[in-house]
Amino acid sequence: MKGLDKIPWLDILTALLLYAIVLVYQGYQYGQGDQSQILPCLYAQDHPGTYADDHYVSSYLAGKVNERTIFHFLLRYLGYNQPWMVWIWHLLLSVSLFMAWLKIASLGISHKVYQFLAVSSIFVLGFLTSVGSNELYYNMLIPSLAAKSMASWALYFWLKEKYTPWIVFLVIAGYLQPLVGLQLFIITVLSSIIQLLIQKKSTTIPWRSITVYLIYTLPWLYLLSRNNGGADDPAPFMDIMEFRLSHHFFPEAFGWFHILIFCVLAIVTLRFYKMRLKWFILTILLGCIAYTIGVELYRQPLALYTQWWKSTIWLEAFAFIAIGVTLEKGSPSPKIFTKYTIVIPLVILLLVSVYRLSGWFGDKPEYMLPWATTQSDEVDVSLKADSLTPPNAVFIVPVGFTAFRWYSKRSMYVDYKALFHQEKFLKEWYLRIENIYAYGLKEKQAGFELNVFSTTLLEEPTLISTDFWRRLGVTHIISTSPSIKSLKLISSNKSYSIYSLY
Repeated sequence: MKGLDKIPWLDILTALLLYAIVLVYQGYQYGQGDQSQILPCLYAQDHPGTYADDHYVSSYLAGKVNERTIFHFLLRYLGYNQPWMVWIWHLLLSVSLFMAWLKIASLGISHKVYQFLAVSSIFVLGFLTSVGSNELYYNMLIPSLAAKSMASWALYFWLKEKYTPWIVFLVIAGYLQPLVGLQLFIITVLSSIIQLLIQKKSTTIPWRSITVYLIYTLPWLYLLSRNNGGADDPAPFMDIMEFRLSHHFFPEAFGWFHILIFCVLAIVTLRFYKMRLKWFILTILLGCIAYTIGVELYRQPLALYTQWWKSTIWLEAFAFIAIGVTLEKGSPSPKIFTKYTIVIPLVILLLVSVYRLSGWFGDKPEYMLPWATTQSDEVDVSLKADSLTPPNAVFIVPVGFTAFRWYSKRSMYVDYKALFHQEKFLKEWYLRIENIYAYGLKEKQAGFELNVFSTTLLEEPTLISTDFWRRLGVTHIISTSPSIKSLKLISSNKSYSIYSLY
């Protein structure tokens, strides 16, 4: 029983309440979004022949090591095809992430209610406001969530100057998602070295821990660098990355609103933090400047592969912590905070539930939880494709229809969402996008929307288009049109219809 007394039950309960709040606010996804790049590959490994003509899956399985390899290996044996198991892993990793940030907040905020308010702000107010569409939390189980959970604990131990667990968590984070671990390693090491040199304490630099990290991580990074694209033909590679991932990799596409929010948060952190954390923030900012020059001006794949703007998630999180510290110092804790510590999270949960679930403030997010009794039209028509089309069917679907591959167990000729950064695959992927949707970088730069192109094309396909698709090996399409006279209707629901090209 003494051991049970040492378990931080209040922290665990607080993290669980925060998970409930974020779950209600952001929703939960299974089998779509980024998971469309993961689950089908694992299923194809366990069921050879499935997705045999799917460009992404077959290319992924034929490829060598990539940034998702270790996470895929683990998830394959941890219940990837069991919704309950996937949700439980999501719950555990999310709670771990939230507990790490509650711990980090406690280093500067004494009262648990203010700690909770600061951390909940990171995941509620900070949702979808970061530059480059980069988030600390994800509403599905993907490598980045697992890695950022581990990296957050590494950050906590670095702040506590406990360098052994700092490095252990960084190594684990880097195996799950390489850049998460590597970026945080670079930032924490540089800021520590600069601060210790200023204080003339160079003998206290944790060289042993740094060496351990390099020994365990450099071979993994070397394997990844050998298999990434861009070295042989950098110009087309950069064009393809700009076409598909400009919102992540090219600052020019971030949008002024998000950049303005980032500048405000950066100013907050620079004015608030001192010593190591100030150098931590400056390292992130200087890296962003160097990255922007390397990518936008010199179009260098090596600069792009650092994905340095993703490191701004740490700056933004520390900005909310700084605001929490300021609020606590500026206003004495009301008695209700002291007497009813757990009540405030419950009130926030109630308010968020009304905001998200009432329907008064816009559409509700998707809740693809294992106990859900309803399903979206995308999932419904995908399941119909599974039962009503042959296993070797090859589909074209509307752009953004990410649920199709997993729920239909059918091949896709090309998928706008799913890709990995190997040059041969990317060139073929881009060619297929152009062939099917008649859309490329020039159309994007001209301001045309791919969603409009794909929807229009599949609503009213011409005979020339359908003949061309047949020659490419396509057998079926998903369309938003309830009636295409030249094609055979297989099945439909309120939003989508399945058509055979034969």
